[in-house]
Amino acid sequence: MEKKIADLAVLGAGPGGYVAAIRAAKLGLKTILIEKGQLGGVCLNTGCIPTKALHYVSQSIEELKKSSIFGINIADWNIDFQKVMERKDWVINAQRKGIQYHLSKNKIELVTGKGKLTDTNKIILTDTTGNNIEITAKSIIIATGSSAKSISPFDFTKEGILDNVKILSLKELPSSILIVGAGVIGCEFANIFATLGSKVTLIEVLPRILSTEDEDVSKVIHKNFLKKGINVYLNSTAQSLDIKNNKYVCNLNNEESLTVDKILVAIGRSPNTDDIGIENSGIVTDKGFIKVDSHLRTSILSIYAIGDAIGGYLLAHVASKEGKVAAENIAGKEIEMDYKVIPWAIFTSPEIGTVGLNEKQAAERNLKVRVGVFPFMNSGKAHISAETEGFVKIVSDESSGEILGAQVIGPRASDLIHEVAVAMKGEMTIDELASAVYSHPTLSEAIMEAAEDCFGLATHISR
Repeated sequence: MEKKIADLAVLGAGPGGYVAAIRAAKLGLKTILIEKGQLGGVCLNTGCIPTKALHYVSQSIEELKKSSIFGINIADWNIDFQKVMERKDWVINAQRKGIQYHLSKNKIELVTGKGKLTDTNKIILTDTTGNNIEITAKSIIIATGSSAKSISPFDFTKEGILDNVKILSLKELPSSILIVGAGVIGCEFANIFATLGSKVTLIEVLPRILSTEDEDVSKVIHKNFLKKGINVYLNSTAQSLDIKNNKYVCNLNNEESLTVDKILVAIGRSPNTDDIGIENSGIVTDKGFIKVDSHLRTSILSIYAIGDAIGGYLLAHVASKEGKVAAENIAGKEIEMDYKVIPWAIFTSPEIGTVGLNEKQAAERNLKVRVGVFPFMNSGKAHISAETEGFVKIVSDESSGEILGAQVIGPRASDLIHEVAVAMKGEMTIDELASAVYSHPTLSEAIMEAAEDCFGLATHISR
């Protein structure tokens, strides 16, 4: 059996694993990176990057539809779904090559195959030719990610029952699709496929879509889904599933039946930890998620875990940050992972950006707050681009002025939210944010005016 020795072995080359490997290599650790599939993990191959590539197409379609208001008359246009998917694949391949380049420049050894822990510092890997390789490392990082959850009566082995992997491999645009679950993944795909031209139906077991977001944000997206012709069923579950004339007939708890070509199940993620040998090392888990301390150490001091495998936010950028923190600690530093300021974005139409607490969450913590809201309808730049739907909402502590969180729904929300996130990280108070000078005309002015509105002083709000 071939044997390899390193300072660090990283199991999984997703956004947590490969970032951890690069940080460790830059800190002088001899690093081996193990991946059974493609570089970049779910995020690059079947998650963040391909879905945002499709979202960009849907955004472009929306721009085409409203081009006449700018005096641009487009006589005819159509969607070539095959080219849409080819472009998505091109973006993925370009990013893979970029990761490969950075691994090579940092002298990280990439080993392709399925790895399993056999001890607290050993991994046995079966490579693509069937040969076994023993990797011994002083430290190990587990970054094996997650997979889509299934639920009865849906069976992913059936051709038309899709998870995030299968839906991104479609060769033809489905004429109709049922999406089970109106969380982030479900709503992003609903927006994409409705814009591309599919008849979309969305079912959600809870009383509203995007239930983890601010209620006002959820209402805007729900209203827009209805405008797009998306059928939304709340407080609904699938009771049974039949196949008739090559179509799926889904029977709901309200006794209504939905007939569609494809079904996407988007009800959450499960950690990929059940076949990596953690039972051989004594690592403690909770419902499959690996338990770690604030330094990302598992119950075995030589083994760290990051990303979806440990639960929490299940966001690529959080996994990347965890990877850096774990690598720094392995290199001899003592750094704790800080989850206080974690921004995230949802790529619907309009976009959503969120950081920290919303108004309801602050109330649940018995915090007395000031809330400022600025609608994009009052923004000059938003009128220029005809993107006036949505708002900025900032929540601050009334007594201390601490910025507790913000929600942005509207144009460039995924970018704008970071202005508030950086302010929170830098411990700026709400009055300091309000006093900053912003260039005009910009969308960013909405951040300033929302901050001013916490004191009732926003110039372009009159109540």
